[in-house]
Amino acid sequence: MKKIYSFIGLAMVANMAFAQNLVSNPSFDNGLTGWTAGPSGSYQSPTLVAGDGSNGANSAQYQNASATTGFYQEVPVTAGQTYTISFWYKATGDGTDARIWSVYKDATSNIIYQQGTSSAVGTDPLRGPENGYLPTASAWTLFTTTVTAPANVVLLQLAVRAYNNSTVAAFDDFSVISSTVLAAGEVAPSKYRLVKNTFVKNDGISFGAQSKDVKIFNMYGQVVKTASVKENEVLNVAELQKGNYIVTGTVNNQPVSQKILKD
Repeated sequence: MKKIYSFIGLAMVANMAFAQNLVSNPSFDNGLTGWTAGPSGSYQSPTLVAGDGSNGANSAQYQNASATTGFYQEVPVTAGQTYTISFWYKATGDGTDARIWSVYKDATSNIIYQQGTSSAVGTDPLRGPENGYLPTASAWTLFTTTVTAPANVVLLQLAVRAYNNSTVAAFDDFSVISSTVLAAGEVAPSKYRLVKNTFVKNDGISFGAQSKDVKIFNMYGQVVKTASVKENEVLNVAELQKGNYIVTGTVNNQPVSQKILKD
């Protein structure tokens, strides 16, 4: 019975992995296109930093911020649907360096909060989280949360902040993906092989094709690692626990997904 549940769980994750990321230009491959300073008029755009992203490419950063600032992007959502929101960040300074600070909007641009209609943070996972700052991190660290869009919303204002006295507040690889499982067969099987060794024994995944948007999902559908890889490159995954994962990427403009087992 456990094997059956594991199979079903992996199938769900695989289907979710193919779901469309609603965020435009999530890894800043096209500069800051699609992103806007704000939502406050006094906020400044982040600096695009090349070669210091979570996947080795670009990231958006604030360094030595002298006042609260931030940037955002509005993405379409459907009331009642569940979404997994994630991004990678670095935050150093005095411990009050960076936050996610997101809200929804209805069709008339009224703001709607994840938890009720109050502007108080409380335990709102999109305004804190948990009334706090992102934990201090000098290395790229994954933030992820799963939420259900409230009634009457049409947009998610996906926003992050940097604060006064932060030394570095850096962000990369944003993702908003509906947790609604795709029907079987919506994505045709791929003729391309992304991963060579689907049984990983030596903490390294060997790739058989080039892909700039590799994502590794755990059994809960959470992104635990991102990368850009070349053909025959070996990606170190020593930090991942033993177990089943789904590796996704794009090869020759076609989405590819493979299950791996890390020993």
